[in-house]
Order: sequence, then C-alpha cells, then structure tokens
Amino acid sequence: MNRLMPFVFGLIVTATLCGCMNSDSEMKVIHGGLRAIVGSSNEPGALFEKYDPQGFAKRKSNWTAPFNLTGVSWNDSRTCTLITRQHVVMAAHYTRPSDVPVIFHDRKGRNHERFIVGVKSLAPQYDVAIGKLDQPLPDLVKYYEFPPIRDVAHGVDVLVTDQTKQVSIHQVSAKQGAMIQFSYHPTLPESLRRNLVTGDSGNPTFVISGGDLKLVETHTYGGPGTGPDYSQPQLQKAIHAAIRGW
Repeated sequence: MNRLMPFVFGLIVTATLCGCMNSDSEMKVIHGGLRAIVGSSNEPGALFEKYDPQGFAKRKSNWTAPFNLTGVSWNDSRTCTLITRQHVVMAAHYTRPSDVPVIFHDRKGRNHERFIVGVKSLAPQYDVAIGKLDQPLPDLVKYYEFPPIRDVAHGVDVLVTDQTKQVSIHQVSAKQGAMIQFSYHPTLPESLRRNLVTGDSGNPTFVISGGDLKLVETHTYGGPGTGPDYSQPQLQKAIHAAIRGW
C-alpha cells in the first residue's frame, strides 16, 4: 500500500506515505558528525555519476563518498537494505516481489544480483518486512547493524536516503514507542534536505554510531521522514527471532 495515512505522534499528523556485525574502516575515521563531513557544501547528495542496475555503477566524488551504501539495493523503488549477508529489511507495506531482482553494487561498481526467496512481515506492530535472499552476499557488499538506543537521541544527525539515489541530512526530532520521527536542520540549506514522497517507502536512514553507519529507520511516512525505530531493543529482538526461525 502506498497512499496517504494519518499517524499519531504526540499530535495527529497527516503525512505522505513513501511509496549481525561488520565494520567499515572508512567510517571509523569519521569523528565530526554528518554536518562536519558536509562542511560548507551546498551540493545535493547524489550518490552516482552513472547507475546501470545490470552493469556498472560509478559513485560520485562528493561529500557522500565516505559513506558505504553498497548494502542498499537501488534498482527498484521497493528498496531493500542488507542487515546480514543473506537478509534484507523493507517497508512491510511496500515489499519487493520475488520475481524482481535485488541488485547491489560494490565499491568498484560491480553488480551482485540476488532474489528474495522468503518474506516475514512484522506488521501491524512494525512496518518492517524481512526478506531472505537466495544466496549470501560477499564481503564486498556491506550489511548494517542496528545502533544502541543511547546513540539515537533528540537532535542527532541522520543520513536519509530516497528513491532518487540521493542522501540528505536531517535530525532526530521525536521518538514514541516503536517509531522515530525526523526534522530538517534549521542551519542546513534546502539542497541538503529531502521531502520524502510516494515511492520513498522503505528507503533507509542511518546514524553514525561507534564510527560506523548503523541502520536507524526505514521510511513509512513522508516529509522529513518517520518510520520504525531500529534502535528499539524490542524491534531488534523481533527481527532476530524472525531470522532465526528460517
């Protein structure tokens, strides 16, 4: 489902629906936070100079370059994000079907194609579906841990992705139950913001935690972004239990 829905987050908001361990040595040198990485740049966070799902993908040499986003499958708007070598998460209301390939590109631009062979939904409690891939991915493709709840506080910078293969920098504005909500930075230009819209559902949001990118949310609602909070221990347990049950 990909439509407008109401959502209670302290007050009623009507928003547009947006349609495991490994470390990354590149991220371990990042200490200044996301705003320090961007610096004075007003350049939008486009990830690719060239993107061919079935072929080569060339990353841009801009402020997004330090971020290892090889574990996000961009070839379909029903986005998949790798959380183990063989499992992805998606928005439960916007899952990728088994006949559509899940394609990742490593740092050298080479593609790695897989297919979903099983899906477990955590809806309605969480807008999260876990997909099992037909084969594990190699080390060249990153998978993402979940951050500890202490690292996802109000005002923390987050890296928001969307269906246009761009990244933006927002911040945590509210947390309630299993949901997390973002807001735009008051000091960053509009070129570094994204108004999430239909089709952005399931695209991931990351936080820098322990010097590494960690998965904190996948989009359910639009605007600056609202979705399930992967820093919540209850959601982490539900995901791990679903994976163990396969």
